[in-house]
Amino acid sequence: MNPSVDAAQLQGAGSAIASFQSKCPEGWCVIPLTDAVSFQEGPGILAKDFRDEGVPLLRLKCIEGDYVRLDGCNFLAPEMVAKKWDHFRVHDGDLLISTSATLGRVSVVTPESAGGIPYTGLIRFRPKDTRLDISYLKAFLSSAAFVSQAESMATGSVIRHFGPSHIRQMALFLPPISEQIEIGAINSILDERLRAIRETNATLEAIVQTLFKSWFVDFDPVRAKAEGREPDGLDATTAALFPSTFEDDTAIAATPTGWSSSALYDLAQFINGAAYKAFEPNAERRGLPIIKIAELKAGVTSQTAFSEVDMPLKYRIDSNDILFSWSGNPDTSIDTFVWSHGAAWLNQHIFRVVPHDPHERSFVLLTLKYLKSTFAEIARDKQTTGLGHVTVADLKRLRVVKPDMPLLKEWNKLVDPLIERAFLTQQQAQSLAQLRDTLLPA
Repeated sequence: MNPSVDAAQLQGAGSAIASFQSKCPEGWCVIPLTDAVSFQEGPGILAKDFRDEGVPLLRLKCIEGDYVRLDGCNFLAPEMVAKKWDHFRVHDGDLLISTSATLGRVSVVTPESAGGIPYTGLIRFRPKDTRLDISYLKAFLSSAAFVSQAESMATGSVIRHFGPSHIRQMALFLPPISEQIEIGAINSILDERLRAIRETNATLEAIVQTLFKSWFVDFDPVRAKAEGREPDGLDATTAALFPSTFEDDTAIAATPTGWSSSALYDLAQFINGAAYKAFEPNAERRGLPIIKIAELKAGVTSQTAFSEVDMPLKYRIDSNDILFSWSGNPDTSIDTFVWSHGAAWLNQHIFRVVPHDPHERSFVLLTLKYLKSTFAEIARDKQTTGLGHVTVADLKRLRVVKPDMPLLKEWNKLVDPLIERAFLTQQQAQSLAQLRDTLLPA
């Protein structure tokens, strides 16, 4: 690693590297990323080589958290690994990132996951020598300084991808080792706080989803009353709002008496975003950000385009709006979100979902979240070149059961505070992430 790389060498490594020079703090230097790290993308391995046990094959699901996990992985025969893939094994402390989906998420290899083989689409990073601190490298790979480079070089209109050829063009800010350690330590503290927030929100969502399934999918309180039992965990006032019998329905076998069944599409307005070109996007951040599927996951970033075109108000979104991405990778893109980044314009491939009655908002939101696996399966059946979609016709075909308004209002009293707490906590996480981004120049 050579901190004294001259401007000509930097320019030769790519325009992204040269652009770092103008942002470099005093006392720091800019070097090609590959001068500081070794990296390796996982091999392409066929499903026929998967085994029920053996050497873990680490997949995207394994790196969703701060540390690499083994749940969700496949396995490879040790003798095949020794013959073909042994040099791909990860070491304790290595860093893994995805080449697509949510950029800026870095997972650390633990002693438990060491020795595993990353699957194609995952890239392993490792410092070349002791002049690069591993905690600083993790901070860098999580930062806007890295993500903006990856996004600017990535290809793909719906799901953005980057790879080894792009990494060879990237730059690294290299502070003195003492500052690297300090930045890494602060980043770790912020990461710990963000991890706690994610765990809190996961718990809140699990509670609400469990309650939704019990009340409105499994109809547990109705079944209890039909069997002459008191519903578990309900006070007398709430229990009285549930019917004690079922009626037949041609579309849904068991419908609680007095409740209605309808097409999912009839629960709300599903307003599709506008075509990207219609916004006349600009890179100077004039006007409002244009929200694509990438922004649903990462928020507004340096790669987000803006528009100052006076578009119809139906394409404008704001904090707390329900957004449903209906196109993309069935496992990573088809999902329901609550927007938390302020006023923006909505791109196509995403519905803004507006309940017909404000009292039905939480019910509509949780219905869409509950049907995530159903949507993924629908999209997977139509999948071409890695992408699938859910259409208006699908939303009209899917049917749901909706309770009457008195019960919905009681439901809101119980779950709305939990949903609001999760929303505010998510906004706190955004503030912490923005603070983390100030550790390094963008």
